[in-house]
Amino acid sequence: MSNSTGQANAEVSVYYPRWVEILICKLWFRPRMPVGKVRRLGLIERLMGRRRIRVLTRPGFLFACDQTDWLQRNLLCNRIHEEEVTDRLTTAFRSNDIFFDVGANAGYFSCLALHAGVAGVTAFEPDPDTCAVMDGQRQLNGWDATALSVVPLGLSDENGRQQLIRGSDSGESGFGDWPHRQPVGRIEVEVITLDEYCRQAGRYPTVMKIDVEGWEYPVFRGATTVLKNPALRLIVFEALCDAKGVITDSRLPALLEGAGFRVVHLPRPSGNIKPTENYVALRGMD
Repeated sequence: MSNSTGQANAEVSVYYPRWVEILICKLWFRPRMPVGKVRRLGLIERLMGRRRIRVLTRPGFLFACDQTDWLQRNLLCNRIHEEEVTDRLTTAFRSNDIFFDVGANAGYFSCLALHAGVAGVTAFEPDPDTCAVMDGQRQLNGWDATALSVVPLGLSDENGRQQLIRGSDSGESGFGDWPHRQPVGRIEVEVITLDEYCRQAGRYPTVMKIDVEGWEYPVFRGATTVLKNPALRLIVFEALCDAKGVITDSRLPALLEGAGFRVVHLPRPSGNIKPTENYVALRGMD
């Protein structure tokens, strides 16, 4: 969700000259490159300062990465994030879609949707430092400010204030207890239900991606009206699962099925099943 070192990440906004970025990517960031080599950028950083490294992703948009962050370092190496989710969303997007990116982090999937040409993107990210990074991605690709609405709020099952727990790496931050998080700090942020946000904004999603590190049920519980809206046809979400890939929190599929969705596992290209997997909720027989 949010970046644990958000303050530092927000400051890494100046890019290296393009030839330096190309050299860095060729020497340090390649698929299956040992992690130790990936981290050996000390000399360049001492000479030129620590900066974000721009990479042309496999889907075709630019993304400015902080190499100290695991998710973004992986993107530098492979030029794609969560290939199964990327592929599923890319094939599903339509030009009239309104995409809600819940737990947007640095904005990879928001960028994917904008690159695909959807009508609009709303990205929910409660960490203010990470929001600034996300807007930088928009500017890097030359997208108009009206195309991406960055909402500096968390989603929950009630409106109010909540402690956001910053994790040791990007993608680990979030609300509540999550067994795979190493906490490094906390900030208090504003939270809202998705139903209330949509009521106020007058804007409803047709496609959603939800990645909130164990906070899925409160998000869905606060979105009962949105989930019943027939315009919403597809949700991709991450959830904890057992060794067979079955979602461990049975409330999630029950709530979604009650709203008219069927839930299926979205397998990784490797076929491996990890403690958290991605799932697709499809409206009816879509």
